[in-house]
Amino acid sequence: MISWVFFDLGGTLLDDSGLVEAIGRAYVESLNTRGYRVAADEFADVRDLMIVRQEHPLFRAAATAFTRDPAVTGEIWEEVKPRVLGAEVEGQRAFPEATGVLETASRHAGLGIIANQYRTVRGVLQRDGIDSFFRVVQISEEAGVSKPDPPIFERALREAGCKPQEAVMVGDRIDFDVEPAKALGFHTVRVKWGVFRNQSAAREGQRPDVEVGSLGDVPAALERLSRRD
Repeated sequence: MISWVFFDLGGTLLDDSGLVEAIGRAYVESLNTRGYRVAADEFADVRDLMIVRQEHPLFRAAATAFTRDPAVTGEIWEEVKPRVLGAEVEGQRAFPEATGVLETASRHAGLGIIANQYRTVRGVLQRDGIDSFFRVVQISEEAGVSKPDPPIFERALREAGCKPQEAVMVGDRIDFDVEPAKALGFHTVRVKWGVFRNQSAAREGQRPDVEVGSLGDVPAALERLSRRD
């Protein structure tokens, strides 16, 4: 029996394209300031290649493709962080279908969040009117652990008081959402859209139980999983 559904945020419930653009722009500007001639579309192409390769931290991996020096990339990251301050709020908004999906899912299960985000994302959830749906919220900055490491998933299960086999993880990333949750025994739903849409399973443990093309398809996916139970 499925009693809990946990959602990722950026790229799943939240359109984070503004945040992704802001981070990429800051990296490109810092690279160019240091003498690396990089166009925005060139950096985006390399970022997308890193996504397919499942390299992370994603943007630092993309930057290192140009600097060839992780130490220099680390310096750039320190420059980028304050420059994108606030973009995690202004650059993320709930997808239009998020409210309807959450309303439907909440009729059958408790809802939670497992997400790599700053704590300021709580303001995004409140601003966009979806915060009240969630009874469990595990945000990496607050938890001190982040995906794909198991402890953040285990914290969510403990707070919900449910077993992994009673839970579903819904996310857009194979490497950060599907694989670690599945390894613990969760059911998994992958939303194949956004910047991570071109990721593909590199091994059996990365194959989601159900894959859908949009957030709006999630309720039907959850229904399919319930019938399997």
